Amino acid sequence: MTSLTPTATVAPATAQTHLQVISRLQGLIDQVLAPSLPALRAGPYGLMDMPDHGNVGDSAIWAGEIAWLRKNLGSDPAMITDHRDPLDQVNRDLAGKTVLLHGGGNFGDIWTENNDFREAIIAANPDSTIISFPQSIHYDNPANIAKTARNLRAAKSLRLLVRDHESHALATQAFDCEVTLCPDMAFAMGPLQRVGTPDLNVLLLMRTDKEGVGHLSQDWPKGWEQADWLDDTPNLERDVLRDSRIKAVMSLSPARMSRIARRNYYYNQLAERRVTRGLKQLSRARFVITDRLHVHILSTLLGLPHCFLDNHYGKISRFSAAFSTRWSDSYQAKTLPEAVACAQAWLERAGTVQS
Repeated sequence: MTSLTPTATVAPATAQTHLQVISRLQGLIDQVLAPSLPALRAGPYGLMDMPDHGNVGDSAIWAGEIAWLRKNLGSDPAMITDHRDPLDQVNRDLAGKTVLLHGGGNFGDIWTENNDFREAIIAANPDSTIISFPQSIHYDNPANIAKTARNLRAAKSLRLLVRDHESHALATQAFDCEVTLCPDMAFAMGPLQRVGTPDLNVLLLMRTDKEGVGHLSQDWPKGWEQADWLDDTPNLERDVLRDSRIKAVMSLSPARMSRIARRNYYYNQLAERRVTRGLKQLSRARFVITDRLHVHILSTLLGLPHCFLDNHYGKISRFSAAFSTRWSDSYQAKTLPEAVACAQAWLERAGTVQS
């Protein structure tokens, strides 16, 4: 591989530490969600659209949401659903409950199954208090914005949290609801520790889904590796289901053996184990290059040096600009060659010998 010289298009790191970023964004999350606490404390609540798939980033958001809810409410949701659950049953079970919608980057017309599920719940529960955890909003086809606006219009108490200024501008103009800027909920997990010791100089954790921009595998030097984090460990769901049944029986508690409690444990364990898989993957590296938002976020929670690029619509730079997420060993590049040069320069400064 040809050695590349870092260029001015690689944004340098800033003076703040990763711990300062984490503390500041956790404080912002608490500040933004404080007005919603009375409604959440008034009665049972449900958390909609659990991300039951292998993408570690969505599980990191879920884990942060659960951590925040436990810290501030002292309880788990009274019901958890994913987008495959029958809507008629979901809406019946939501009667009398505050509705929380899982955050992320699926608001718009890229990930239509999740978006349609969310809009259907909002449209079917116009009298409920509905709070959407922070989302990035993007429409490839602007004509679809009007459909979303119609589905949201009936809601009498809808609070939509968004992760960047562009999403805030779109939602404020197009939707008749309260719109508030808020950091990603994964920051509610707080500082994290490496899981294992590094055995790679550089991990390129790059998107292989439809939000990617075609960063193809190359002949990387020894000690460099390219991967994604979409694949579950073998038998994950079977193992978690078995563990949830054992836990229920061993608890000798009727409440803990309830269907809802087992379902909550099952879903939360899936998210926790997926996050752990992602942390193990990141912990292998001394330096990370990525175009995934939650690789940037988890690297920040780990204090792991990294350089990030954007997805196809600028999601990472939009989020980083909104909340000043770069820190003393966090860099931003416009192209993959620039990010590679940034990693090479970091390794040289760190005194790491490349083969």
